[in-house]
Amino acid sequence: GWSAKGGGTAEDGMVLGNMFNEPLEDKERLEVYTGLTSFLYGPTNVGGMLNYVYKRPTDVPLASVTIGDYGGLSGFTHGDFGGPIDKEGRFSYRLNIVGQDGDTAVNFQSIKRDVLTAALTWHISPDASLTFIGSHYDQVFNGGDVAWSFAANPNGSSKILHSVVPDPALNFGEPFTTYSTQRDRIGTDLSWKLNDIFTARASYAYSQVVVRDYIVANNSVANSSGLYSQTDSHLPDYHFYANTGYAFIDANFDTFFIHHKLTTGFYGNDWRYAYSPTSYAAGSFSNLNFVSPTYFPEPGFAQSNIGPARTSSYTTAKNFVLGDEIKFNEYLSALVGGNYTVLSGDNFNLTNGSSTSAYDQGHLSPSLSLIFKPVPFISTYATYSESLQPGQAVVNGGSTIYTNNGQVLAPFVGREFEIGAKANVGGMLLTASLFQIEQALQYASYNGNGTYTYVQDGRERVSGLELTATGNVFEGFRILGGVTLLNPRDVQNNTSPTAPSINGYRPPNVALSMEKITAEYDLPFAKGLTLTGGFYYTGEQAVDRLNTEFLPGFTTEDLGFRYRASDLLGQKLPFGQEYVLRFNVTNIANNHYWLTQNYVGQPRTFMASAQVKF
Repeated sequence: GWSAKGGGTAEDGMVLGNMFNEPLEDKERLEVYTGLTSFLYGPTNVGGMLNYVYKRPTDVPLASVTIGDYGGLSGFTHGDFGGPIDKEGRFSYRLNIVGQDGDTAVNFQSIKRDVLTAALTWHISPDASLTFIGSHYDQVFNGGDVAWSFAANPNGSSKILHSVVPDPALNFGEPFTTYSTQRDRIGTDLSWKLNDIFTARASYAYSQVVVRDYIVANNSVANSSGLYSQTDSHLPDYHFYANTGYAFIDANFDTFFIHHKLTTGFYGNDWRYAYSPTSYAAGSFSNLNFVSPTYFPEPGFAQSNIGPARTSSYTTAKNFVLGDEIKFNEYLSALVGGNYTVLSGDNFNLTNGSSTSAYDQGHLSPSLSLIFKPVPFISTYATYSESLQPGQAVVNGGSTIYTNNGQVLAPFVGREFEIGAKANVGGMLLTASLFQIEQALQYASYNGNGTYTYVQDGRERVSGLELTATGNVFEGFRILGGVTLLNPRDVQNNTSPTAPSINGYRPPNVALSMEKITAEYDLPFAKGLTLTGGFYYTGEQAVDRLNTEFLPGFTTEDLGFRYRASDLLGQKLPFGQEYVLRFNVTNIANNHYWLTQNYVGQPRTFMASAQVKF
């Protein structure tokens, strides 16, 4: 699934902050929530959330082994096993093991990954179960995608345009750049049906990420000569720690002719970020060209200000939740909710540990949705929701100096209004929605003397139309896709004598339109063979706040097939119960395009795998 309104991310319904690495092999599905999420999950993007759901233990034996190539020569092996442990079935398990190593489709780029995720469920009784999940993820990514920056005028407008797109298959960074990380997570959840009315559910997870080695390449384009310069930087070691959990009581009951599904409880999380004050000398190179990349020996990266990792920032969110899904009759229902959020944060000086800035703010975020079903297969709705969101952390970067460096701007309230309809027609789910999302306008205001001040002034507003279609067009032909049209605008409250107005301009990095569709077709003359494909279009997006440059829209296409076989030429398989072969090509035409103002898109990539289910 996909949505233009998707915002924050969560695992098993628990927001853990940006924990960077998210393997998919140990996930059962990716859920896309739009709209009414903030009253349950606290400070998230008001437009919605992506929820990664871990694979759970199975009641029947499961065994699957997949080998393949994620592109280039990046081979992998994935084992997925599960089933009951004892004869009574009170205990069951799930185990996912992944190993990947090799070059990607980009020159001099490689990735090595190891995933180990284990889950154990204890069926305490027919109405209660307790699950434990532990996960370890190790990744070393060498020769990573280079970040590009183009010269801007002092007022923030574009000075040099993105007129050339480097070949994405050529690595314009350096082979010695690296991103080496380790992530560990433990979690548990309890589900207990107390009686016919009440159900209790609780969950907790702890996650930590250590960035062990981090060397990045940044390419800077200062003029239109066709040349650029490169800076290679060794960043200090980073540490991220997060706790999150919830405890809810759900109740199903009737009051006269009205049915209720009531939820109340507490949801909370914290997030601590630490890094070393150690500084490393950077390597600099110039007079490089866009046609053929040049590679250099790794610089020495001499160290200074050496010291251990210390806490840089700490944030907490406490949420007290009450929500009710009310069904008046078969035609009319409502979802009413509220979340009182207390959001706090502290930033610290790495040298002496003193607080450099802090905030502590509470807000009641209401949510309301009315649903009307004129006929059983059509639902119409109107929705309003709010979400308290943390403000921007201000940090100097390169030659950009902020007068309020080290400050964290105040939390702000995001709001969404939406009306829409959903219809089940044949085997298709069709949806249509009109929405408006707004949040605080945060930007760097030029002071006229070479410095900037990061301010929170006005609103950033996005109005849009979204249409989606999912399901069977006819027997054997399935689609998932949609169209989103956006009208993003900055609404500025104040003007500055040194910075030009941005009122009414388009915010950067927001595309005006997106069209995406994936399709599958089961060939009627070849049992088990399915053709797959996809078409993806992203419209133009502004590069700068003053709208002096726009990245053009781009299109990519995928094509592949999947073949399932439960026998071999009419005979029983030599081993296993089913074979699944997959092949896919992404970006078939090998289009060169700017994905964002800082990164180019991925080149044409061939992927293949063979799976055996036992």
